[in-house]
Amino acid sequence: MMKRSAIFLLLIGVCTSNQYDNDRFNYVATDFENRNFGPRDWEDVDCPDVTNCTGWPDDWRVGVNWTLSRNDCRWCPADGSSECDEHHQSPIALTREWADEKSEKFNICKDDHWMKYEDSSCTWEDLQDSFTIERHTLKLSQPVEFNEAFPNGYRLECESDRGRRFGRIDYSWGFNAWWFLNFIDIKIPSEHTQNGKRYTAEVQHAHFFEEDPLAARNRNEMATVSVLLQAEEHYPSYPHLDRLICEWRKAEARTRSQCNLDPISDPYPGCFQPLESARRTQETGTTSRRTSFNDYLKHHHGDGPLYMEKENLRPSVTDEEFEEFIQEQSKRDLYEQSHYPFHAYQFLIDCRTEYYFRYHGTTATPPCYGTVPDVWGELDGHENTNHWRVLKDPIRISMRQKNEMERLLRERIAPPDDRHAPCQPDTAAAVDDEGHVNVARPLQAQDPSHMPRFCGCGFWTSKWPEDRAWCQIGKEEGDKHLLYERLYNYEVEE
Repeated sequence: MMKRSAIFLLLIGVCTSNQYDNDRFNYVATDFENRNFGPRDWEDVDCPDVTNCTGWPDDWRVGVNWTLSRNDCRWCPADGSSECDEHHQSPIALTREWADEKSEKFNICKDDHWMKYEDSSCTWEDLQDSFTIERHTLKLSQPVEFNEAFPNGYRLECESDRGRRFGRIDYSWGFNAWWFLNFIDIKIPSEHTQNGKRYTAEVQHAHFFEEDPLAARNRNEMATVSVLLQAEEHYPSYPHLDRLICEWRKAEARTRSQCNLDPISDPYPGCFQPLESARRTQETGTTSRRTSFNDYLKHHHGDGPLYMEKENLRPSVTDEEFEEFIQEQSKRDLYEQSHYPFHAYQFLIDCRTEYYFRYHGTTATPPCYGTVPDVWGELDGHENTNHWRVLKDPIRISMRQKNEMERLLRERIAPPDDRHAPCQPDTAAAVDDEGHVNVARPLQAQDPSHMPRFCGCGFWTSKWPEDRAWCQIGKEEGDKHLLYERLYNYEVEE
């Protein structure tokens, strides 16, 4: 079917690429006149120039031999109101029936070990300018810097006595190299559901694959590891999330200061008045030598992959060292860690489970990177795929934290250099009459090409004591208790 943008071009006879570079997307409905497309029409979000367009916010062309030439979004809703042929659009409804041998949805997990993850060299201080409030998400990017002495000019800025290290994670089954952390997004509410439940939020850790496809047999791959958040009445605030919220409030204050707007008057407990970074920006100007990883991807993708220093190719920690790390973490009180150093995978640590859902999909914002993998004439390849892993246990947070994350998105002010609405309220979120925010793509229909699985107790023994106690329930009372009744580790303790 011809896209509306092409029809529009024929009708008016002439159209500049700059018009399409201004395409945007939202979570409400399509405004064709202003080319701001709702979820049903995301396939129409054009981007002739990825260095300049606004409709494709996350550019992935940092990996070896990466190519991108089209918008892969399709509208394949889970309610079946629009039929699709073979696809693997994301997100989808996750279900533990995938692990139930008596269910028609059963699909055995092929993974045989946990996801091992290792921290980046970034500190809270390194990241203070890397927090941004985007139209569609709360984002934490990796900071990179320019240096003419290095190939392609840009490298990770965070330097420590361990070198310049990206956070990295190791997937089981089918991958012969590490995935490196690109950025962290928080989507509200969760984009995935589990056994029919939608959660308060979803923390998405987006990764790129830095392996030559001739060696890896794969091309254009990405990986997203998600942790779910669930707000509960009368529950204490989760300290790590509070620290992130304080940084996003600082980013908000900087933008409002640059726009000569009054600061937000409502305080948030635990946050200082965040104007130091704003004053520094006003006094010295924004430096062109430092940028976020996401901006690097947008403006320097043609220069080849980001320079990866040798520390990123170091040998992995041993299994024994990783288990020792897990045992140390398990002794810490999840809600008494407000002064911990930054860890790129703190959310994975704090949900305290190794078990997860996995499937082949796409990214969940335009251009929905990822086509159906068909490398060898069958659903067997990884090419053009976003490899999702969604951990089974949510982290519980306070209602105050939920409300503040919603406010940050709802009251977003566009920065002064924004081409659409400089210094004006601008969000892609759907906001209801009570002020609740929605920046989650609607669920898409499950297709065989998603190849979905739930990987739980039967496939490896977890290093987390909480997991092992949960698995013991299955041994004593049967696996169905784990699949449909006691879904989370903390339900065993309670």
